[in-house]
Amino acid sequence: MYIFDIDGTLLYTIDTISYFINESLKKFALPACEKNRIESFVGNGPVVLCEKVLDYVGASKDKDYRKNFLDFYIKAYDDNPAYLTKAYDGVKEALDELKKTGKPLVCFSNKPDETCKKVIPVVFGEGYFDDILGYREDYQRKPSPEGIMILKEKFDVDFSDIIYFGDSEVDMKCGKNAGIFTVGVSWGFRDRKVLEDAKPDLIIDDPSEMVIRRA
Repeated sequence: MYIFDIDGTLLYTIDTISYFINESLKKFALPACEKNRIESFVGNGPVVLCEKVLDYVGASKDKDYRKNFLDFYIKAYDDNPAYLTKAYDGVKEALDELKKTGKPLVCFSNKPDETCKKVIPVVFGEGYFDDILGYREDYQRKPSPEGIMILKEKFDVDFSDIIYFGDSEVDMKCGKNAGIFTVGVSWGFRDRKVLEDAKPDLIIDDPSEMVIRRA
């Protein structure tokens, strides 16, 4: 089974995330946040992202205020999740090759589950992936391996038959926590050095290198 993180691995979404974060900041009369700063905040889902953004711009610490900001951001994003989003060049071709193995292809993200299930079919087509799992409140978000365990059980595969691709230190920790072969992709939202420090099993620099076949 091949498991793929979404943001920064399959999809270039930082323009989308930055747009909706800044629309939310504007709505709350807060200063804009630079795209490169937002990029450094992603990886742990929208709750952590919004908290880091609000801290950065010096927003109120009031819990209700921050909850309202989070809710506004999630709804704005969820209403148009494919806006400014695209697959990285070469990703679709690599996935097409992996599909020929007959092994399941699965998306796994800290992005809300409902949003994942909306945006992936828009970009790749309905039913392209065998499953799409985003963050839900009934399991712990990455780097907890719980989501991978759910997918393992669903598809009844051995740990040795899972390859996990991600672009962040959160993904690397998640894969290692699950005890599966973990691949860092250097074209995403983190510098290669961040991936090297996380010590995945492999780091690749081009989507064509995603075509990894294991017995």
